[in-house]
Amino acid sequence: MATIHIKLEHPTDGGTTPCNGAIRFTPIHRYNRGNTVIVPKPFETNLTNGEANVNVIESDHTGCWAITELPGTPQEHTRYVQIPTTSETLEYTDLIDVNPSTLLPAAVTAGPLLQIALAADAQAALAYSRTHPETLVLYSEEESINAMAATVSEIAAVRTAAQTQANHATGAARTAVVAAEAATQNLQHIEDTAKQIGVMAGAIIDAAGNNGETSPSTGQTQDAPVQEDPAAGEGEE
Repeated sequence: MATIHIKLEHPTDGGTTPCNGAIRFTPIHRYNRGNTVIVPKPFETNLTNGEANVNVIESDHTGCWAITELPGTPQEHTRYVQIPTTSETLEYTDLIDVNPSTLLPAAVTAGPLLQIALAADAQAALAYSRTHPETLVLYSEEESINAMAATVSEIAAVRTAAQTQANHATGAARTAVVAAEAATQNLQHIEDTAKQIGVMAGAIIDAAGNNGETSPSTGQTQDAPVQEDPAAGEGEE
């Protein structure tokens, strides 16, 4: 149980004076304690010189308490408060006022209720938050770490595959360069050989022309002139 210290005063001419009256405590819910049902019946505590110390069951069982101030005047006032579990004495003024229907602090009952959702990991929480910005999304830190580790592993695998492909591409490029250089050299050899063949063919043609010259007209050989013997004609008269 918690001990609540209550102090009430009312205004007078020149200041305040302690109230003579009572305080009524009413649990708003029935609850079980072992085999016993505790019904929400109120009880009252008298003020002595305007003060009272009251031992009250924590509101974990009752939801909240309705505390009604009865200062001996027609102006009664009821507060709905939560009483935490503690061994210390709590001041009545420090208790938190709540809405008896929702048990939320009275300061936030005028606004929208906080919506909470659970996600498997940070990635799922991010996706849900994008479509539900008004909802507080909670997720498991361990699952998020596992998901992050898996993502890092996938990135490392992709990087390794990309590096392998880059190495293969580099090797293929080097092979292509070597092949291009070899083709260029072969082409140069072919051109040099062709030039040599051209030179040789020209020389052969020139040689064939010089060896085949004959008569300027028909190319046939001419007979030598016949000389007559002068003695053969003498003796004829």
